Formats: sequence, structure tokens, C-alpha cells
Amino acid sequence: MRNSLSFCICLASLVSCISIAQEKPKYLDSSVPIEQRIDDLIPRMTVAEKVSQISDDWGSAAIPRLKVPSLLKTEGLHSQSYSTGATIFPQPIGMAATFNSALINKVGRQTALESKAAHIRESWSPVLDVARDVRWGRLEETYGESPYLVSRMGVAWIEGFQGEDMIAVPKHFAGHGQPMGGRDSQDIGLSDRVMREIHLPSFRAAIEEAHAGGIMAAYGVWDGVPDNASTPLLQKILRQEWGFDGFVISDCGALANLVEKQGIVQTMSEAAALGIRSGVSMNCGTTYHDWAAKALEQGLIKESQLDESVRAILRAKFRLGLFEHPEADKMVWEKLPEYDTPEARALAREVAAEGSVLLKNDNVVLPLRKDIGTIAVIGPDADSPQTGDYSPKIASGQMVTVLQGIRSHVKPGTKVLFAPGLESPLSTDTSKFAEAIDAAKQSDVAVVVVGDSSHPGGPEGTTGENRDGATLEFSGAQRDLVKAIQATGTPVILVIVNGKPFTLAWEATHVPAILVTWYPGEEGGNATADLLFGDRNPSGRLPITWPRSTGQLPLNYDYLPSGRRYDYYDMPFTPQWSFGYGLSFTNFKYSNLRIVPKDGDPGFVTVTAEVQNAGSRDGDEVSQLYVTEMTSSVVTPVVELKGVQRVSIKAGETKEVTFQLSPYQLSILDSNMVRRVESGKFRIHVGGSCPTFPNGVTDRLQEKIGFYAPNEGISSEFTESKDYGAQFVYSLEAPEDVKAGQPFAATVTVRNEGSLTDATETKLYAGSELGSWSFELKPGEEKSHTFQVSMFKTGNLALVAGTQMMNREIAVEAAAPNRSTP
Repeated sequence: MRNSLSFCICLASLVSCISIAQEKPKYLDSSVPIEQRIDDLIPRMTVAEKVSQISDDWGSAAIPRLKVPSLLKTEGLHSQSYSTGATIFPQPIGMAATFNSALINKVGRQTALESKAAHIRESWSPVLDVARDVRWGRLEETYGESPYLVSRMGVAWIEGFQGEDMIAVPKHFAGHGQPMGGRDSQDIGLSDRVMREIHLPSFRAAIEEAHAGGIMAAYGVWDGVPDNASTPLLQKILRQEWGFDGFVISDCGALANLVEKQGIVQTMSEAAALGIRSGVSMNCGTTYHDWAAKALEQGLIKESQLDESVRAILRAKFRLGLFEHPEADKMVWEKLPEYDTPEARALAREVAAEGSVLLKNDNVVLPLRKDIGTIAVIGPDADSPQTGDYSPKIASGQMVTVLQGIRSHVKPGTKVLFAPGLESPLSTDTSKFAEAIDAAKQSDVAVVVVGDSSHPGGPEGTTGENRDGATLEFSGAQRDLVKAIQATGTPVILVIVNGKPFTLAWEATHVPAILVTWYPGEEGGNATADLLFGDRNPSGRLPITWPRSTGQLPLNYDYLPSGRRYDYYDMPFTPQWSFGYGLSFTNFKYSNLRIVPKDGDPGFVTVTAEVQNAGSRDGDEVSQLYVTEMTSSVVTPVVELKGVQRVSIKAGETKEVTFQLSPYQLSILDSNMVRRVESGKFRIHVGGSCPTFPNGVTDRLQEKIGFYAPNEGISSEFTESKDYGAQFVYSLEAPEDVKAGQPFAATVTVRNEGSLTDATETKLYAGSELGSWSFELKPGEEKSHTFQVSMFKTGNLALVAGTQMMNREIAVEAAAPNRSTP
């Protein structure tokens, strides 16, 4: 009986053990909160497996042993670029020229659908750098020079992309768009003020509004420290102030640069350790892959610090539901049915048409008649599509050139002659000029297509990553070609295919019509022809200032008032074409500007104006709201863009446009870097381009800048009657008695009892600084942070925040003597 009972007990124990062994781990249980799942998973991982998660290999790798899924990535600036035949939209600078965030939201969504079809769930995009020097080769990847416009376009794209259960990784954080001399990643020494006024707002919007899941640190340097090692950027601002809980990726090779180029550490182990300690969750490059484990072995980091990087990547995988529904471990490089659908092509064509900017149209040369006798199509970019950087492999028949677009639009009786004149935009061989000149002489009009060179597998580019230019001249013999065609007497329509502005002083004087199409994507040829023949009315606006000369650079619309004169002795300081500029085949008039502050809360302002289509064609007007603070305690820009509304108006029709301004939009950073709205006068401008000032004005620009003709816009003033600012109230909780050297919790709580969102930094001291934490709080918001600190003798625990300080007396019990047993 006893043996039988023992057998039963053993059998029951064996069954129980098998049951436990088969029980699903907590991290694979979708009902368990994500942070608990991560807590359960990380201890099960080897160091090598942890390193695999934070080392980029077309994304983050899978761990089959633990059923950890992969997370694959692409570059989605204007397509799913790791593929053949994905829809190629215009480059982001062309998207920005639409001033239409709703349209760009659709581009983000389509890019997500095509990426997901290839098993990709993450995109290293969009570029949210505010481009402040047009010589920079990566200008084509940006949404232009205005922090407001970049923010609106970025948020729209991210929301469209992430709305399909994807992760966007905006880049390059931060200050990357203002390199010295336009040379990529060259440090210019940006101040905290310039960063917070110009370069951080777009990323702040991406995190706080669009909730971007990742962010990429830039190659550059801020305040003497590379961005990939910058605790102020990656911890204080990004995670503490903005509450970011996603992952940070280094730009490719940026951690190796800490040794090889920037020289702030001596070994790759130190570089890996510095990246992990600073908050870089994943490394693009080999630094983590080859050296993170060695940094751990050498004691340069703790395993808990390595785990924090791993946690950020795992959190993303859990949030995407990849543990429940994993993607394939390899992306698809071939063309898929989800790519380049008729709907996607129509969207690409729409973006290209809305983003093309008509700079000049003297004597109403445009639109052309479709039954015109003969058209000469000339130029190296006329039948050679330029896609720009970060483009996929082009599928057969995917790209529509300008020549093809023109041929498909004209009536059967119209003759189209083609002569490239030059083999490529970089060519200086003029032997084919004669053919082009002869074609122009035979024609009623010559469409000359010139510009930049940038596409995968093509010749050396004139724009793109690490392709910066010292001048803004047409490359090769392109200007000579334009002059030769103009000399024939045939009317010239200049079509520019480009990733950056050009200096066009000669063309602005001698060529009657100029159309900027940027890198217009796969439907660029059709979109260009739609505009040339009047099927579409041009409505794009410049998202970047076009200078007269590179000698004016940097030149931006939101410049600060000067203490001296503005003009050069040999040239005006004003641009050839300003930010926000663009012509239409119709004309619009503005009237009845109304500025209404909210009763009792005048920092909220409603601005309305009436816009009439005073021409004979239906068209879209891009109404732009600019603000000038007429007097302020610090110097502020002469104008700043604060609102955009694109509106379709039929010929003869009048519509009302409405904008809402908030106290945050009217605020400044004062001399102490405290955010405030100062009571006083503001000048409001609503029009179709950036306001300007009468010739000869040099003093008090803030009072005189504006619109002076109804067809340009309308300006007026209002008085802000209330000061706005944050009012932070701090509290500190800590035990009264602690043991010497033993960690204890000290909790800082901050509440904003003021009327404006702002940031504040808190620091704890006990003789020396114990720790710091930064908060950003909206009015009425409260946040807390708990420090784990230690003290060794009785004294004050001091909280310092701004000009405030509070003390808490802490009694410290001496540590018990160390008694060893004899």
C-alpha cells in the first residue's frame, strides 16, 4: 500500500512538473501589462541576445529561442525605398510646397501600407530638420525652413504612417538643418535659444502631438557634445520634458564617430558605453554589435544600463503586437501588388501638382494651348527622371518624364520636338546645342527642363546626403543651354527639376515663365503637363527662401531685426523669391481682416479674412497667417508663420479663412529663457505669401512690415491685454530619518498653476548635487519624479528649481560598525 501511495505521489509530481514546464511564460501572455512582460523577458536573455536587439540589422533581429519577433525598418522619406517599384512620391521639399498637411497625411498612410506589405513595421522618417542653409545637400529631404511648416507636415505624415500600426522614427535630432557653410553635420555652435526657437519645435510636435515611436539622433554636435552622447538632448529634453518613452537610434556610424572623427573617447568600448549611458537605444553601425558586450565586461556600463536600451526596443515590439502576430524575419525586395496602385499613382500626381511652384508667368505665357502648332522640349532633365535620394529601385515604365507628359497631353495635330542639348545636368559637352537650337527655332514655344541630378545608380549627384554645394548655380552647361534657346526668340518656359533653390538672376530677367517642380516623383511628368496646359491651376508655395546670390546666405524669411543697415552695397538683402511665394493662373484679393481675442482669455485669438477669386479661373489659394510682435523684451523675428489654410475658390467666389492662435504661439523666451506672453501690440498678416515692407525702410520694421495691396494680403494690429506665464509650485517628500549610505526615495512634485505651458528643471542637493529632472507642464498639470538618493550625515536635502529653493531636514543614523566573528 505504501509503495502504491509513493508511486501515486511521484506520478502526480511528474505531471505537475510537466504542466509547469508547459505553462506559457508571462511575457508571451498578451493580457499582462507590457512593462511586466518586459520585466519577465529580459532576465531570460543572454548578453549576446540583448546586444542583438540593439544592433541594427535592417531593423532589430528576432530571437527564435525565446519567440522574440524581428522589427524590420525602411527609409520612407518619399517611398518605401527598400524595394523595387514602390510608389515614388515627390521628395519632402516638394511635399512641403503643397502647404497641405491633409494631403501629406495620405502619403504617410500609403507609405505605411506599402511598407507593411514587405513585412516592414518601422520607417526612419520623416526628416524634421528645419533647413536654414540652402546649400545643404539634404535640403531635398526636409519640409523647408519654417519651424511651423515643418511641424505641421511632420505631424501629418507621422499620424498617417503610425495610423496603420507602424512606428515612425523622425530624424535628425537636433539642429542638423543649420550646418556651417551648408556642409553636412558641420557644427555651427547653436545656442539653447536657437535650438528651442528653431530646431526643437518640430521634434516636440512629433513626440507630444503625433506620439512618434522612435527618434534618430543626429551626427552633429550641440554645446560641444555630439548629439549621440548628449544627455541634455536625449534625456533632459526628449525623455524628461517631452515624456518620450520610445527608442533612440544613432545615425549610421555616429557612435564610431565618437572615436574616429570627434575624438571624445579613445576606444570603441568607451563609445558603446557612452551611447548606452546617454540613452541611444539602438546603434546603426557595428559599435554595439562588436563592442557593447566588451564594454560590459570592462565595467564601463552595468547590465541594468544595457537592459534599459533593450527595454526600449522590446517595448516597441510589444506595442506593435508583434509577439502575437510576428512578421516574417526578412523583408521583401521584389515588386508587390500593393505597390504603385492606381490610387497611389493618383496621389503622387496630386502631390506633384500641388507642390509645383510657378515663379514667373509674364505676358500670360502659361497655360499653353493643347492644339499649339509645335512645342520644343529641351534639356537634360526633360526625358531623364530625377527621383532624389532615398528612392527605391525603379520598375520598368514607372516614371513619367516631362517629355512623356507633354506628348500625352497635346492634341493629335501638335508636333512635339525633343532635343536634350546635354547628356546630363552635369555635362559640359555643348556639341548637341545646335540640335536643340534648331528645334526651338521650329517651334511656337520651347519648354526647357534643367536642374539637379540625383537618383539611385545615376551619375554623381548635385544634391542628396553628403552632396553639399558651394554655389547655387546650374551644374554643367545648363545655363548656357537656357541662354542659347532664349536667344532664338522663341518664348521659353523654364521647368526646373530640383532638390534645392538656384540663383536665377539672369533667368528672372530674360525668361518669361518659370515653373519649379522639385523632384516630383513618378507622376512628375504628368503633373507638370497638367500645369503647363492648364488642366491644373498652380498653387504651390516656396517652403524655402530663394536667394539672389549665395553671398546672401544664410537667408531666411524670419530674420531678426538688425542694428545697422540691411542691404549690401552691391545688392539688396531681400531674396529673389520669398518664402511662401507662388503664382496662380488666377488672382486673389483679401479683405475684411478681423482679429478677435477671446473674452477673459485674450491669449486665444481668432483671425478671419475674406478671400476673393478675382480672376476667371477656379483655383486654390494658400492663405498664410504671419505674426509680428511689435515690441518685446528680447529681439524677435520680423515675422513668423503661425497658420496655413489651403482653400479652393471658384472664379468670382469669396470664401472666409479662419485661424486660431494660442498663447503658446504668441509666446517668447525671455532673457532668462522663461516662456512668456507679453502684453502689447501684435501685427497680424493674412495673405498668399510672406509679408514685406516698403522700399527704403530700415528702422522699426516690426511696425511697417505687412501687405500693402489686396492681391497680396491684408495686415492689421491688435493689443494683447494680458501677460501669460507658467507658475510652478514645488513640493518635496522624503523620510525624516534614514540610514547612512542607504538609498531612500525623495519625490519631487511640480504643479503649473500659471497660464502657459513651460519647462522647469529641478535639482536635489545634499552638500553636492544628487540628481536633476526636467518637467514640461501645461497649465493645471502636475507631474512627479522620484529620486533614489543617499546621505551620509544629518543635514538638509535641498530642492532647487529656478529661483526657488526648499529644504527638508533629514536625520541620518550612523551605519552600524562592521563586526567580524573572531
